[in-house]
Amino acid sequence: MSYVVRYRLRLPDLSRPALLLAGLMFAGLLASDNTAAVGATAELPAFTTADVPPAPDYEKDTSWLVRPDDPDQFAVDLVWIYPTVLYDNSAWLMDITRKDLIAGAQETVASEAHAFSGQANIYAPLYRQMNLSGFNLPDKERDAIVAYGEEDVRKALKHYLDHYNNGRPFIIAAHSQGSYVLTQLALHHWGRTGIEDRMIAAYVIGWSITDDDLKTNPEITICAEAHQTGCFISYNSVAAGHQKDAPMILPGAIVVNPLTWTRDEAPAPASLNRGSVFFNKDGSSRTLPGFTSARIADGGLVVAPRDPSLVESPFFPAGVYHSYDYSLFFENIRSNAAQRIEAYLTKRR
Repeated sequence: MSYVVRYRLRLPDLSRPALLLAGLMFAGLLASDNTAAVGATAELPAFTTADVPPAPDYEKDTSWLVRPDDPDQFAVDLVWIYPTVLYDNSAWLMDITRKDLIAGAQETVASEAHAFSGQANIYAPLYRQMNLSGFNLPDKERDAIVAYGEEDVRKALKHYLDHYNNGRPFIIAAHSQGSYVLTQLALHHWGRTGIEDRMIAAYVIGWSITDDDLKTNPEITICAEAHQTGCFISYNSVAAGHQKDAPMILPGAIVVNPLTWTRDEAPAPASLNRGSVFFNKDGSSRTLPGFTSARIADGGLVVAPRDPSLVESPFFPAGVYHSYDYSLFFENIRSNAAQRIEAYLTKRR
């Protein structure tokens, strides 16, 4: 499949094979998704409206990371909302013209969103996401800043549906801040958009959908079976006992186990893991089947990697595997997307 891609990312030389699936930081070239690493965030002056960069114009190619050259190649679409790539002390909101930030966002398309490649026409809008430091702010201040990105994503989705979708079923997928933004949009709008019956599934991984969220908007359904459609999937990967160390795990978080695609709390053995995917500096990758088991406990997805050294990250507390939410279950996500697509299309026949 070929796409309109604005920038080709050149990866820097790394000392060992690196897992790029969560947009890890590479010396100013590739920004990282550090939503949980609040202790390492940048210091910025108080936010004012003077800090707000120009909004994207989704009529223009420059407001999209990716759009397909052939929008009819597949019967379904994917909309990808990238994780946090703005973490320095330059701004509270992402300027979508900054090439380094675009490169970081593009890398997540080539890695995390790659789990859906070959199955869907991929669309990925740019948006004015909040600086990682915003997650340190009081809720009211944080929400005022993140609202710009939320509104951008809302407009991007509307533009996609009005101009590109052409009635096709679609998957929505995201990680971390992208999932946070999508969750907020779902809370405010899901059940009133008129396109609910076209959504195959929403993979809002790396953030929490909670019991209170479902009370706020009962139209949101959490997936309970591998072939279920029209539902939302959420989980956050941690080592046993580290749920409270992961700020993205909120009270009352509802978890879907990506080895069974159910909410059953029984442990799912590593034998169900089709493969964790690790990418090397030259763009090659290796797949490790059976790399980890998974079980739901205390709002987290507890994992036991066969080689924990492969999932260590300097950006998060020990035992918080936020950067590897997609990687650990990469092939299971790919397989499940195919399963849900087939289930949806079969129902439509």
